Amino acid sequence: KDFKYEVGQRSVAVSLDKMNVFYIGVENPISVSAAGVSSNEVKVSASGVSVSSQGGGHYIVTATTPGEATLTVSGGGASQSFKYRVKRIPDPVPLLGAKHRSKSMGNGEFKAQGGIASVLENFDFDAKCDIVGFETTYLPKRQDPITAQNAGARWNSTVQDYINKAKPGDSYFFDDIKCKCPGDPAARNIGGLAFKIR
Repeated sequence: KDFKYEVGQRSVAVSLDKMNVFYIGVENPISVSAAGVSSNEVKVSASGVSVSSQGGGHYIVTATTPGEATLTVSGGGASQSFKYRVKRIPDPVPLLGAKHRSKSMGNGEFKAQGGIASVLENFDFDAKCDIVGFETTYLPKRQDPITAQNAGARWNSTVQDYINKAKPGDSYFFDDIKCKCPGDPAARNIGGLAFKIR
């Protein structure tokens, strides 16, 4: 989105190359121009975020704290401040084996999965959120459930043993799935998954 500030014949424009929000933990590219002013005369300062010049009117904004940020652009006698929101990366979606949401699944396909993954849907930045851990509950058909904790994304030996036992009628629940995205000070809970074996 472009914002312009007119001062006589001069105007300043800031264009966010991705969105109208700065995200914590990723590089946020912006383009800055001031009509009638060469790019090396344009100065960009910021509060609430850090800005580094990439040359040719292009800059990278990095943020560490949610809230609000202000960019001030000056050059050729024109100066204008622009306010932006600063947010953490949105919650990713948990998936089984990087592609499966909760559903019924054949036991062969289920056994072939290696763990839990996460994907950032509709997010235009290059970022990866890592699975920190989760709880697995195995509910064999007509038997009592058994539960195990799993650190990391890949099955540990106990959970792998549960997975290897999958047969039609069994259910598996992956709960309290936690991940850490770039810029996160601590892991966040992104929900759970459930699978019925057919």
